[in-house]
Amino acid sequence: MSSPEHGDRAGRTDAAGSRTLAALAAVTVLALTLRLYELGGRVFHWDEGRVGYWTLRYAESGYLEYEPIIHGPFLRIVNAAVFGVLPPTDASARLIVALVGGLLPLSVWLFRAHLDRWELVAVAGLLACNPLLVYYSRFMRNDVLVGAFAFVALGFAVRALDVRRARYLYPGAVALALSLATKANTILYVLCFLGAGALIADHRMVRAVSREPGRPSVRSAVGGWLRARWRGLSSVAGRWHPAAYVLGHVVGIAVTFLAVTVFFYAPRPLLYEALGSPDLWSTVLYEATVGSAEELADLWLTGEMQDNPYLQFLRHEIETLTYAAPVAAVFAVVGFLVDGHVRGRGAVPAGRRRALVAFATYWGVASLIGYPAATDINAPWSAVHIVLPLTIPAGVGVAYVAREGWAAVGRAPIGGSGSGSDGGSTVTSASWSDLRVVDRETAVLALLVLLAATAGVLVPTATYWNSTNPDHTAAVQWAQPHNDARSTIADVEAVAATHDDGTDILFVGTHTSSRENVMYVDNESAADRDGAPGGWYDRLPLPWYYERAGATVDSVSADADRAAALADPPPVVIVHAAGRESVAPHLEGYRATDHEFRLWDFRLVFFIEEDALQEAGRLDQPS
Repeated sequence: MSSPEHGDRAGRTDAAGSRTLAALAAVTVLALTLRLYELGGRVFHWDEGRVGYWTLRYAESGYLEYEPIIHGPFLRIVNAAVFGVLPPTDASARLIVALVGGLLPLSVWLFRAHLDRWELVAVAGLLACNPLLVYYSRFMRNDVLVGAFAFVALGFAVRALDVRRARYLYPGAVALALSLATKANTILYVLCFLGAGALIADHRMVRAVSREPGRPSVRSAVGGWLRARWRGLSSVAGRWHPAAYVLGHVVGIAVTFLAVTVFFYAPRPLLYEALGSPDLWSTVLYEATVGSAEELADLWLTGEMQDNPYLQFLRHEIETLTYAAPVAAVFAVVGFLVDGHVRGRGAVPAGRRRALVAFATYWGVASLIGYPAATDINAPWSAVHIVLPLTIPAGVGVAYVAREGWAAVGRAPIGGSGSGSDGGSTVTSASWSDLRVVDRETAVLALLVLLAATAGVLVPTATYWNSTNPDHTAAVQWAQPHNDARSTIADVEAVAATHDDGTDILFVGTHTSSRENVMYVDNESAADRDGAPGGWYDRLPLPWYYERAGATVDSVSADADRAAALADPPPVVIVHAAGRESVAPHLEGYRATDHEFRLWDFRLVFFIEEDALQEAGRLDQPS
């Protein structure tokens, strides 16, 4: 039976843990609110448009194969299911990404053995409110998904080590498989984990060698470490032999990982056909694993997708971190330094950096160095993979400043202070009236730093919120149409829905200074599956909108005779701005509007028949 003192201490620990979990839940609610509010307010990006179009095609045809150029099949498969319940809107297409990004702060609880309650809440707050994570959680892309699932997988692995329970590795395997199903970047995450883990192991070896009398050799230190691990494994295995225990769980974890991977990467409808034909199982397994790996290697490893100017891409990553994630970047440095050189309270002595903090810092630095070489396009979304690991040391830094400020305010000395079992400082039960400033300079400095950090999160988040501003390239990628196109897109959808005869939308090819036959496609059905001719991509994100409207689409070449091509025009004609003058004389009775369909230098002109607009209820009736 435990002593009364022990029971009271355990009760306080449970209460502190409950309060921390409640705080994480509150932060998660905030994160979900930031991601779900006005989720459909921004016009689809070029990248969202192509994946959205092929998701609609998959939902209609049931045909799907892995195409590495559009990354993993997760979004197409999951969103096809979403569209079976909700209408295919910009908001519903982004819903899964928003939910995963919004729930991510809860995963910080898995690291509770390594971070105190101040730090847990700070890390969760950074995951919830970081401007870059917020923006790309409101974007139908895989970057937040692959990072969030990998982050959760790491959390389960850490928790398994902390409590010596292999059962945590199974949800970790599911999370890692989901990460891989979204994007092959999971391979880079695993490489970063292995590299950071090797450095942590090296630190442990060095400390072990320096601790032993007589300074034993590295070989003997490693041997001692392995023997200690084996003894620990033996105690965990119980009645099982350690080797059998490890082998059994390795097989179980591998099967779990493989099952999720095969489900997502298996071609459709082959997967469903195999359910009733066991002789197809080997084919499904091969295509989902070896076949997909070969496709990935052909494009990303042996191709020319990484043939980019490294220093230019690195500079852009740094600029993105500077403008869109300054708090995470600066406080990550603070957290890394104070954790090893200042922090001395609780169970971690001064000068002893915690493994998790060091691990996350190494992971973040490796991502900063590696992603400019690994990515194929200079885009802000790649910085998501740098920000995610930096939130851990940054949370330590924010918590340190907050804790120092709190200590500088102080309380009347009625109950003393100490360190809770979760690593947080114990606060007495004195009332708020007992607060008093004991170190004015530190309190003011901490307050100013925290206010600056808050502004550094809120201002960029508000700035980039549904932004299509060409000056916001720190977070907004160049292939983003301007939001003023929304009403015209709605006009086109309404007209296509009410027009019953023949072609609804005609794209007119145009020769521009940079491209020939912009938007012209010789065979419109070539885009029905994952892949399309070059001119089709010029139309993005419009294919998503006209596909969900059920529009019939055609195009004419830039070299075609305009009078003949437009002798009997459909209700909607779309042309690049460079071809406007050659089209306008043939479209009497059409209303013309033009919009920028990239951040800059790609303007499209929409000619919409006024009678068709009136029939669709998109034009006021004449008085």
